[in-house]
Amino acid sequence: MPGVKLLRTYGFSFLLIASIATGLLIGRIAPQLAQAIRPIGDLFLNLIFMLIVPLTFFTISSSIAAAGSSQRLSRVSSVMLCVFLGTSLVASVLSLLFMLLVNPAPSAGADSLLLAKGMAALPTAPSLLPQLVATFTTADFPDLLSRKSMLPLMLFSVAVGLAARAAKGEGEPLTRVLQSGAAVFLRLVDYVMYLAPVGLLAWFAATVVDTGAQLASAYLTSFIVYYAFSALYFVVCFSLYAYLAGRTAAVRTFWSHMLQPSLTALGTCSSMATMPVNLEAAAKMGVPQDVRDVVIPVGAVLHKDGSVIGGVLKVLFAMSLFHQTLTPGRLLLVIGVAILVGVVMGAIPSGGMMGELLILSAFGFPPETLPLLAIISILIDPMATLLNATGDNVAAMLVTRLTAAQPVVGNGA
Repeated sequence: MPGVKLLRTYGFSFLLIASIATGLLIGRIAPQLAQAIRPIGDLFLNLIFMLIVPLTFFTISSSIAAAGSSQRLSRVSSVMLCVFLGTSLVASVLSLLFMLLVNPAPSAGADSLLLAKGMAALPTAPSLLPQLVATFTTADFPDLLSRKSMLPLMLFSVAVGLAARAAKGEGEPLTRVLQSGAAVFLRLVDYVMYLAPVGLLAWFAATVVDTGAQLASAYLTSFIVYYAFSALYFVVCFSLYAYLAGRTAAVRTFWSHMLQPSLTALGTCSSMATMPVNLEAAAKMGVPQDVRDVVIPVGAVLHKDGSVIGGVLKVLFAMSLFHQTLTPGRLLLVIGVAILVGVVMGAIPSGGMMGELLILSAFGFPPETLPLLAIISILIDPMATLLNATGDNVAAMLVTRLTAAQPVVGNGA
């Protein structure tokens, strides 16, 4: 029966929607209860985050170690980076045009909005070479075992996979261990997701209590514009990318498996927490394992269209505060800085702060501007995470299309 099939396919997703709606209601009408159940939401997220490091290591290293050919792996990686850069460029240009049209920035001058000097210490921006070292490496092996060091962990995982491939017969036992580890941790993720309805309910309830008072009038217009454009980008551009990956059939396949990743992204505000769900959804979309096991984990760090759009908003917001003129050169700088904020800074620990420091440095804004931009980051975080996380799935479909030279075909539910 159609109703039974629909319930079997989307029943868990409907349950998540009901849980999130209940959490929003509790946070609104019973803030004390929301604070009381906060630890349940923290428990759910902690369990997800506990699995992120081993899941990333095993999926990336096993995929590379067991790849059919080094030529295929190299092609997947190069095409992946081109897709990431291409979608980021599209996001930055379209959002810039949209925001110039609707003018979301405040009309008031900076003097009326800047926080008093000395309220918070501004961290000193490190020089380039030390920052690069800190971005791509850690001081000790145990430091790799943290989601705060995801880029070094990914590079280490790639190196282990390549070394296992290069060892050939001697590396086959390790390859089997890596493949087994990937399967085991994906199964553990399934177990943890049984807690998702209760965990997301508690998390959303507490989030409403935390952020409700921050929707100040000075940011309301920017909030509305960001969410309006991001919703359009989510539906229109992601559909276009899916169409390029496999025509109309790929569009249907993509959207039929996007509900659970979308809800997870909105509920956790974490691309990393959404990564396990994305891996499962990408498999159902017909993305081959050697593609999804590289594109999804790497994309969780480097592919952040939502952050790119947020970078454009922050720059225009600050430029309006200080009455800076938008010359053609500055428009190009806005696009370049936004891409750096979304793509490069996403790989750096405390990357959001580093991205905002980059904006201050590139445009000469005073240090007191930093808290203003940080508030924007808080307000746009759920929608930005939705684009950041779910965009990895459509990127994986595009990489599949470009490397396999054939349309993407889903594998069903």
